Amino acid sequence: MLPAVRRIAAKIRNVFFRGRAEREMTREIEAHLRLLEDDFRSAGLSPNDARTAARRVYGGVEQTKELHREERSIPWLDHTLQDLRHAWRGLVKSPVFFVVATLTLALGIGANTVIFSIINVVLLHPLPYPAADRLVSVSSADLPAGITVISVPKSEMVAERVRAFDGAGAFYFFSAGLTTRGAPEQVIAARASLDFLPLLGVAPAIGRGFMPDEERAGGADVALITDSFWHGHLGGDPAAIGKSIPIDGRSTVVVGVLPASFRFPFAQPEPEIWMPRVFDNPQYTMERIRIGAAYLLMFGRLRPSATMAQAQVEVDAAAKLYKSTFPGAVDADRGLRVEPLEKIVLGNLRLSLLALFAAVGFVLLIACANVANLLLSRATAREREIAVRRALGATRGRLIRQLLTESALLSFFGGGLGVVLAWRGVPPLMAAVAPGTIPLAGEIHVDLTVLLFAAAICCLTALGFGLLPAFQIARQELHDKLKDGGRGSTGERSARMRRLMVISEVALAVVLTTGAGLLLRSLVKLSEVSPGFVASNVVTFPFALPPSRYPQSAQRTEFFRKFLENVRELHGVQSAGLISHLPLTGFARYIFFCIDGVPCQGVGKGPIASWRQTSPDYFATMRIRVLRGRDFDERDLANSTRVAAINQTIADRYFAGVNPIGRHVMHTVDMIPLEIVAVVSDTKFSALNAPNSEEIYVPYPQAKWPNMALAVRSNSPPQSLIAAVRKTALALDPELPLAGIQTLDDLVSGSIAQPKLIAALAGTFAVFALFLAAIGIYGVMAYLVTQRSKEMAIRMALGARRTAVFQLVAGQGLKLVAAGIALGILSSLALTRLLATMLFGTSATDALTLTAVSILFVLVALAACYVPARRAMQVDPQTALRCQ
Repeated sequence: MLPAVRRIAAKIRNVFFRGRAEREMTREIEAHLRLLEDDFRSAGLSPNDARTAARRVYGGVEQTKELHREERSIPWLDHTLQDLRHAWRGLVKSPVFFVVATLTLALGIGANTVIFSIINVVLLHPLPYPAADRLVSVSSADLPAGITVISVPKSEMVAERVRAFDGAGAFYFFSAGLTTRGAPEQVIAARASLDFLPLLGVAPAIGRGFMPDEERAGGADVALITDSFWHGHLGGDPAAIGKSIPIDGRSTVVVGVLPASFRFPFAQPEPEIWMPRVFDNPQYTMERIRIGAAYLLMFGRLRPSATMAQAQVEVDAAAKLYKSTFPGAVDADRGLRVEPLEKIVLGNLRLSLLALFAAVGFVLLIACANVANLLLSRATAREREIAVRRALGATRGRLIRQLLTESALLSFFGGGLGVVLAWRGVPPLMAAVAPGTIPLAGEIHVDLTVLLFAAAICCLTALGFGLLPAFQIARQELHDKLKDGGRGSTGERSARMRRLMVISEVALAVVLTTGAGLLLRSLVKLSEVSPGFVASNVVTFPFALPPSRYPQSAQRTEFFRKFLENVRELHGVQSAGLISHLPLTGFARYIFFCIDGVPCQGVGKGPIASWRQTSPDYFATMRIRVLRGRDFDERDLANSTRVAAINQTIADRYFAGVNPIGRHVMHTVDMIPLEIVAVVSDTKFSALNAPNSEEIYVPYPQAKWPNMALAVRSNSPPQSLIAAVRKTALALDPELPLAGIQTLDDLVSGSIAQPKLIAALAGTFAVFALFLAAIGIYGVMAYLVTQRSKEMAIRMALGARRTAVFQLVAGQGLKLVAAGIALGILSSLALTRLLATMLFGTSATDALTLTAVSILFVLVALAACYVPARRAMQVDPQTALRCQ
């Protein structure tokens, strides 16, 4: 075994140290020859005769060397290195070709690497947990889309009864006030059931998890914190474990630190503090929780032998049992659905990313076609070189391998540059993405998997643009190319191939540009949708009053009143108002309601509306129009007549042809009549492209909600008010943090951040495709002008006008582009239908977009053909004919 290894090692050494091996072989041959000469001299021959005899007996030295080279090395590796050296010398001698081809490939491979780095994290590894494919979501099936909450008793029954689950747990988010760093601040926290984090496969890196006693009512206040919170707020001190921190005014013991790798992509920003007891929710009384108030999100883990269908059957059975056990519960009639957890993370992002992946694939195909055209043009200049090499004995297979080696070298140079661009470009791109647009955006980077993908793309790309030119060159006729000025069918075949490539490039670019145009047009339509309020010059301040310091509703009402009064007195404030849930956030409290004159179906039945608490002047601050009736005012106190405002959707749907002012709506739980005093215009709840939903507003003194958001409208840019509003809040409560501050313009912009990002990336790739297609058109037309210079000279010598020559060349280019546009439009009509679910207010076959794209490509074709056509006009007939 050892001699064989030594022999292989020696062969590899001889391949890479060729000069040394040649010198050793030469010395060995010379030693053999000297020994033979000595033998012949001993036999009596003269030195000259002995040398000649030795050469005759030994044989040809060069032939012997060639035989020994194959014995002493690895022929295929040796030939590959030779091909690489030859390819490198050839590329260095053509620097313009080398640079243009490398940059073209870098553009295509770099774009693919960027998108794959996103897909690698978001689609291939969307959930950073062990056996993530078995994680599922259990949510209410009978609520509007996007609402996935269930109640505490229902979640407990599902966890106990569903045997298809290896475990199940629930949680909810909330904002927690802290003073760990001196000044009050607010962080996102979560309360989770005892089994929730183990369900995800997450265990504390330091300390311990929750204990059963801490899960029960009256248990100790404890918390698990994230690694970032531990370092940011507690200095990463191990002694912090077991110590108390004030959370919402309650002393809470830190019992553990979660791993630094732990991520929770279901909220932006992610929770930094985890606590037990999901029933501990200050926004709901224990009575409301017992009758089915829904606010929990529930996850489950399927057993290895269980299926999604089996889990759905058992969950349905648990829901039926819940209904029979708690017939008076608010959520008794709501069904449950089981879905893969990754669907909650991805939403509609999967289709968008796959569409972008297809788009960068088109860019790469166009880049390959461009480089193939460059190689074909370069091959024309190398026809005699290739013919000479074939005449000297090179086989077609060896020529094809040599040319493919050159293509591979180009591909890997372009791929290397593309990977560097992606490596440097991905971090700033992800940093610029709005929070929540792409899950786990902070984890997206160029890693080993992405590098392997880039290497595979380089290999495929080398074959993609190298095979056709290589076969085209290798099959050329030997006799024609060795003749001076010889012509054959190769040039014609090459020209046809180039024209077909241009048509293909244009068709691909048309498909990509059409898709990008549809997405951009959809984004424009979406941006034109009115959110139901005027966003300019308004800044919002979400905050939560801790129950430990504001246990009574009257205390909260008084704080809200003083806060509003003090803010309205600030310089530059035009108006200010409070709302429990801002529009376009997707957050709201939902209730079942009924109206007077229509029989109420009972608790937990009837139509659903979002329930929002507001202050006087909220509608005026947001510029939400009061269509009928009056705004809330100082008359609407806790002990006054209960009143409400409804939106236009409720008025149209349930009070058609009737004036709703003075009529009543009722929450099905307490059935207290609320007199309708106003009808206001609709606002968008979750997204601009979502349909309008029912909304009921009540004055905050008549509600008990502790979390509110202050909206302040100013006469100037609202950012100037942030410091003053903060100071006002701290003057009333030195421990009250104001976090999540943003302008309404940012809120509206953030609501369309994902379609904006997808449209921007698609538009960028379309520009790349358009640019590459223009280069391809220019290259082919320039080549055709060069090849047909004699024809142009004859035409002008026979009297053709220069403008006619210009029209001839430009017309040829436009014919190619017209064929590409026609093929691209037909392909677009089929492929863009896949984008239908991503479009808003725009058809996948939008005639305006198709027409605009066609006109754009005609203009690009004219621009690309202009320079070659001008060059054809300026051909000197005498010079061209003399050269021929």
